[in-house]
Amino acid sequence: MTGQEGFLLRSPLVGKDSNFRGYLFATTSDTAVPYRQLFAAIEARRSPGGICLIEDNGAAFDEVSEEVPDSVIVCLTEARANCIAPLRQRRVGSCARLTGAMQDLPPALAAADFVWLDLSQGESVRTVARAAQRLPGQRIAGGIASRAQFEDAKDLGIKLFEGNWYREVTGPGPKQITPGQAAVLELIDLTRREAPVGQIEQVLKRDATLSFRLLRYINSAGFGLSCEIQSFRHAVSILGYQNLSRWLALLLATSGTTAAAPVLMREAAVRGRLTELIGESFMAREERDNLFIVGVFSLLPAILQMPIERLLDQLNLPETVNDALLTRSGLYGPIVRLAESVEAKESATLAKAAADMQLSVAQVNRLHLEALAWANQLTA
Repeated sequence: MTGQEGFLLRSPLVGKDSNFRGYLFATTSDTAVPYRQLFAAIEARRSPGGICLIEDNGAAFDEVSEEVPDSVIVCLTEARANCIAPLRQRRVGSCARLTGAMQDLPPALAAADFVWLDLSQGESVRTVARAAQRLPGQRIAGGIASRAQFEDAKDLGIKLFEGNWYREVTGPGPKQITPGQAAVLELIDLTRREAPVGQIEQVLKRDATLSFRLLRYINSAGFGLSCEIQSFRHAVSILGYQNLSRWLALLLATSGTTAAAPVLMREAAVRGRLTELIGESFMAREERDNLFIVGVFSLLPAILQMPIERLLDQLNLPETVNDALLTRSGLYGPIVRLAESVEAKESATLAKAAADMQLSVAQVNRLHLEALAWANQLTA
C-alpha cells in the first residue's frame, strides 16, 4: 500500500433502541482517495444509508473539503475547529470530537452540529460529557466497549452510539435456541439437502411468520427480481435451492433476541454480501454459493448468543464452510478475514488480507461500498 492509498473503514452508529442509524467512516492512511470513492457512491444514489460521518484526516481532507456532499457530516478534533465555519457555509454538518482531558475548548466548536464523546481511551462517559457540557451539539458516544458503558451513556440522555459492545457474547454458558431459530436451522438443512418442497413447506406452516419474513426478503429491492415471489414452491422454481439457502441464512440473522439484534442483522447482511463480492472473481459458480452464508454466519455467535460450534452441530454444512467459521481457514477463510477487516482499525491486518486475495485498495473500497449500498436497499 502506497502513501496515496487508503482503505475505507466503517463502524455503525446505533440508536438507544439499538437500531441502525448510520456509519462513521475512516481511512487507514492520510489520503483523500477513499472519501472520494464514498462521495461518488452517494452522488450515484448508492448510499450506505442513514447518517454518514467521516473522520477528518488533516491535510488530506482539505483536498476534498469542497467536494463533501451536504448529506455527509465531518468529525473534527479541537485542533481543526477552524474548519467548521467553512463547512457550515456549504451546508455541510460537523461533529466536534472530544475527550475528557480537553480544557479551554475553542469557541468555534460551539457551532458543531454533533459532539463526539470519545471513550476509546478508557475514560468514563460522565468525565467526557462534563468536558463537553458547554457545547450544544447532539451527543454521540463513541468507542463504547461494553453493555454497561452503553447503558451509562443512555442514562445521560445520549441518543447515538458507536463501538463494538453490540457484538458481545454475554453470560457464562450457551443460550437456548428459540423455537423460531430452530425452525430456520431446520429449513437451512433441508434446503441444502434439496429435500422435497412439500417437506420444507410443512416446516414453514408451523410458523406463519417465517413464511412472511422469508418472502419479504426475497421480494426486497436487494434481490432485484422482475416478478414477485408468491410462495415457497414458487421461490424454489424461480431461484433454486442454493439461492434460497442464502435468504434463510439472512432470516436466521434476523432472529436474534438480544437488544443489539437490529444492528447485528444489518452488519451480517453487509458482511455476507461483501464476502460474496470478494470471492466472485476467484471461484467457480458452485463454490461461490456458500460465500454469502459464510459471511452472514460469521456473526451468528453475537446474534444468537451462543458458540459457533454449537450452531454448526445442528447444520450439515460443507467442511470448507465449517473451516472458515471455526478458524477462518480453508477455501473461504481469507475472504471472511478480509470482509471482517474493514470493520476494524488495524491497517496492517487489512493490507495483508487484501494482498492475500490479490486485490488493490481501490478494489476493496469499491466492493465495500457496493455491499453497503446493497444492504441499504435490502432494509429500505
